[in-house]
Amino acid sequence: MKTPLAVFLGLAAVPALGAKYAGEFMNVGAGARALGMGGAFAAVSDDCTAGYWNPAGLAGTSGQNAAFMHSERFGGLIAYDYLAYSRGVGENALGVSLFRTDLGKIANTNNLQWYDTGSDGVFGEDGSGEPGDAGDDDYHPDTNPGGTEGNGQWDPGEEIIYDEGRITWESASDNALYLSWARPLSDNLSLGANMKVVYRKLMEYSAWGLGLDAGLLWRPTGAFSVGLNLQDITGTHLFWNNGHSESVTPTAKLGAAFRVPVRKFSSVVTVALDGDFRFEGRDYSACYSQGDVSLDTRTGLELLIRDTVGIRIGSSEGNMTAGLGMKIALFGLPVALDYAWLGHDELENTHRFSVGVGF
Repeated sequence: MKTPLAVFLGLAAVPALGAKYAGEFMNVGAGARALGMGGAFAAVSDDCTAGYWNPAGLAGTSGQNAAFMHSERFGGLIAYDYLAYSRGVGENALGVSLFRTDLGKIANTNNLQWYDTGSDGVFGEDGSGEPGDAGDDDYHPDTNPGGTEGNGQWDPGEEIIYDEGRITWESASDNALYLSWARPLSDNLSLGANMKVVYRKLMEYSAWGLGLDAGLLWRPTGAFSVGLNLQDITGTHLFWNNGHSESVTPTAKLGAAFRVPVRKFSSVVTVALDGDFRFEGRDYSACYSQGDVSLDTRTGLELLIRDTVGIRIGSSEGNMTAGLGMKIALFGLPVALDYAWLGHDELENTHRFSVGVGF
């Protein structure tokens, strides 16, 4: 009998399953606590954001929980919102998460005109030998005697006529709905799964898609845990209204976490490490790459003082992260307020704020 990981690796090895970066918007993360730790959360996953990081972690939550996060990425270029809810139902745990990335208004330049000179950028009949005719705009006396000049469509090399009156501004957004389920298999092992509904919009184009995640969380002791989240395990297929389609290739998110109590200061130190294994040939955009297989690493550390104040630091794919958190009682309910910062070498820093409540 094949193990879930073996089945996953077999599926991921099929190049036809996916398009590179098709599901990148679903890699932003959830909850400022986890993001302050660099997103190294697959083996921690002890709150309602587990529906994203590792759905198996929902089995360890109790009661009802809700969380909300807002993020202005890269100096406000992209707005990102996340909302989650979870609750226990008998021995099972159920959750729902909603993600939305708003790319703001995008310039639609499809109505701009151009000089139909052909790809050589010079007016003049190809092959005629007239002065100014470069004669190299895909002209061929047999297969393309007219070249690309005057063909009524824009070709590389032709000058576009900039006219603001012909530019319209239209919306673009990415949305995903996660429906999560989790159940303990034993005292130290739990299983979880997500069904994902994806909706993308780019100007007048839109796409729908469905996908599945499967997760395991093993806690042999109170000080150590291992998590595995197989994301888009069968490929999340997106179908656009213009007839095109693309797929999000599978990702294996593998993590480990260590918890060390510091009783003298009534504190707990958590150290976590995650690796995201992808199979779409990311090459230089990944931390490590070999052929079609790439690895992005995430590390995080959290110091939780008296179960009230959290101080966090981490690294997400080579970029530094940090965060702060505080737990308070509001109207008799436990409330968690968290902030996370993400640095970037080339783009502006990203700030994330989240709030969680139990009831």
